[in-house]
Amino acid sequence: MITLKQALQDCSAALQSHYGDREAYAISHMLIQHLTQFSKLDVLVHANDMLSEQQMQNYHAALERLQQQEPIQYVLGYAWFINKQLAVNNAVLIPRPETEELIALIKQHHASNEPLAILEIGTGSGCIAIALKDHFKQAEVWAIDISEQALVVAQQNAKTHDCDIHFKRMDFLDPTHQAILPKFDIIVSNPPYIPIQEKQTMDQHVIQHEPDSALFVPDDVPLLFYKAIAQYALQQSHGPITIYCELHQDYALQTKELFEHLGCASVRIYKDLYENWRMLSAIKK
Repeated sequence: MITLKQALQDCSAALQSHYGDREAYAISHMLIQHLTQFSKLDVLVHANDMLSEQQMQNYHAALERLQQQEPIQYVLGYAWFINKQLAVNNAVLIPRPETEELIALIKQHHASNEPLAILEIGTGSGCIAIALKDHFKQAEVWAIDISEQALVVAQQNAKTHDCDIHFKRMDFLDPTHQAILPKFDIIVSNPPYIPIQEKQTMDQHVIQHEPDSALFVPDDVPLLFYKAIAQYALQQSHGPITIYCELHQDYALQTKELFEHLGCASVRIYKDLYENWRMLSAIKK
């Protein structure tokens, strides 16, 4: 048996070679908080308390997974997104803080009481669709994904947070699948946008555990999904559609030019809190 303090120290030491001191300590704190159900402050207050036998078993099982560079969110089974706890597993991407900024951008441009029709392409855990439905109470929200396993997670999260969302499995790159969708006022997506060649420079905990289908595109067509999204919107015969996308910072200007070249109006790109080009908005008139 060991104390909370010793468990924190041991876990941090075991993870330092993978994550560095600060991140290893942060991950260790997340694990101990989860095991004890203590707040961060309570962990410090109770630092000399002993872990129970069951907590010790769970601790060692979790530490083994963490040493295999499995993300802490998958080990715990959940991640936080805009103050909501969402179930996650290796069928879905772990929600990132940058995606919260995409939600904030959409909220800035639309009144919360608008009766919008919203489509999210590539929903994964459902974090974007759930955040939008939670804010735009009158909206009808559709969320699609090619992965059946991802949709199971998204549906679970929507049910947990009492969000009425239409989920559908489809390959958005297939025009025959697009044809069955209704009309929308907003299209939003954090699509796959990382060229496969970049795998060699990425963190192992990402490429070994998060789903390739949600991350990568062929090297020769890095804007594959953006082109499909723009073309889909421009083919719609009804009124204006506003498009919001998360971006690969290295291809942000190219993505903007693509949307403009295809005929979208008011195309803008935005920086995130880290000063990276991360988001795009455009209008199909």
